[in-house]
Amino acid sequence: MSGLLSLRPSHILADPAGSAMVVVDSLARNVAAEGWFYGQVLAAMALGLAIDLIRKRDLRRYWTRSVRLDLVYGVLEFLHLVTFAIMLPVGLIITRALQTWAPWLEIRALADLPVWAQLVIIFVVTDFWVYWWHRLQHESRIVWQFHKTHHSQVHLNVLTTFRATIIDRIVTFASLAVPAAVMQVDAVLPVAIVALLQFHQLVIHSDSGWSFGPLDKLFVSPSFHEVHHSSLEPHLDRNYGGVLSVWDHLFGTWAPRGEQELVYGLVGERLPETWFKQQLVPVIGLWRLFRERTIVPAPLYRGPAA
Repeated sequence: MSGLLSLRPSHILADPAGSAMVVVDSLARNVAAEGWFYGQVLAAMALGLAIDLIRKRDLRRYWTRSVRLDLVYGVLEFLHLVTFAIMLPVGLIITRALQTWAPWLEIRALADLPVWAQLVIIFVVTDFWVYWWHRLQHESRIVWQFHKTHHSQVHLNVLTTFRATIIDRIVTFASLAVPAAVMQVDAVLPVAIVALLQFHQLVIHSDSGWSFGPLDKLFVSPSFHEVHHSSLEPHLDRNYGGVLSVWDHLFGTWAPRGEQELVYGLVGERLPETWFKQQLVPVIGLWRLFRERTIVPAPLYRGPAA
């Protein structure tokens, strides 16, 4: 075993310089292997910028504090610091826990199906789960505290894709681990499909207004997802779909874009535009909900007794 997973505390203490070189080498190899990831981010950003130029939008929004914060989220995603330090260990713990304590969740019969059928099942079941999880994130005041940071961006852009607190990512990751544990399929999504799905998520945050026309009823387009980020009254808590928009049409959560210009951001709340402070947003939100439920309001003053 080589790379980051080969490091042990004893190795780091005995040879800190050598251990640092292992980390640098591992990161360099991962960057080289994920050229497709960085390429698609640049392509999506170029698309968004081109549309801004064509529509003669004010490009000064790219120098706003909120967009610069999205860049911080993006850089952290590119370097995989959060992924290696937190998400990978948490993922291993969740997987082991499900295997140990909930083996009854497994549906092993799916592994006997052809690979193409397993891929279709993985995609559809996971996207269906994403729809309901995303819907819960908005309809539950508790779960909303984890998700609202993603909706705090008032200048929607490609890098808003990565605007999510570490706690939110952990909670979402734990949720998505359930369908993965249930299916127990042998097939793994090819890199080409993963790249396409990632590019799709970047494009739908590009604020391009691009519609897929009749295909909007099946797939989530940028126009469809921009409605989800809109803070206009008809658009609140609508259009939850991840890749497939059909779930919103089936379960009554679809909302049309309309003719009015969209406005993004939270309703009646502004979050701090610094990375460290936003990591505390879920904790502060949960504390406020706790106080609302535990503090009993004083009796109304009805005037002096007769």
